[in-house]
Amino acid sequence: MQYLDEFTRALYTAVPELPAAMRDEGEQAEPDHDIPTSWLGYLGGALATVLPRLSPEAAGQAFTVIERYLTRADDALSTGIATGLLESLANAVSRGRLEAPLLAGVLRPASRQYIDAWDELTLGRSSLESE
Repeated sequence: MQYLDEFTRALYTAVPELPAAMRDEGEQAEPDHDIPTSWLGYLGGALATVLPRLSPEAAGQAFTVIERYLTRADDALSTGIATGLLESLANAVSRGRLEAPLLAGVLRPASRQYIDAWDELTLGRSSLESE
C-alpha cells in the first residue's frame, strides 16, 4: 500500500484525536503494513468513536481526506479504505455506536455511494436513510 502512511498522516492532521483513540481501543496508531485493510478497519472504529465529538470543520476535513484517497490512491489503498474504514463506519451505524445522520452529513459522494452499496448488499437498505 504505497500511500498508506501518507493517508494516515493526512487523516491524523485533520483529526489529531485519532491516534489516541486508536490506542484507547487497544490498537497501534501507526499503520500496519502487514494487515493494512484490517488496520484501516480499526481506524474506522476509532473514527466512529471520535466523530460525535469533532467540530463540523474537523469532520469535514477528515472525510475530504478519506474521499481524496478513496478516489485517487492506488487500488490497494482505495480498496482498503472502502472495505476496512468505510465498512467499519457502516457497521458502527448498524450496531448503534454511531448516529446515521451524523455520518450521512459528513460523507462525500464516493464514500456515500460505497456505504449505500455495502448496506444494500448486507442489509437490503441504506442504514443512512430514515426508515
